[in-house]
Amino acid sequence: MNKIKEITKKIKKFRDERDWMQFHDPKNMAISIIIEASELLEHFQWKTKEEVQQYLKANKDEVKDEIADIAMYLLNLLIILD
Repeated sequence: MNKIKEITKKIKKFRDERDWMQFHDPKNMAISIIIEASELLEHFQWKTKEEVQQYLKANKDEVKDEIADIAMYLLNLLIILD
């Protein structure tokens, strides 16, 4: 099984265990992707290149979490659109 199929299978399981499919339609997934992308951007807003480097050293996990949220919603959208 390729990696994407393996990941999407886990995402489906996670979603289905929480009965979230009722909320997962293309519109809501697209909205969620934008919201999470905005949260990612907040980590970098108004910072210089040097400040971003320092910030990432101290906050790498928070940034990774936002990236993971975006990826999960994007993969959920792919699942819905088959």
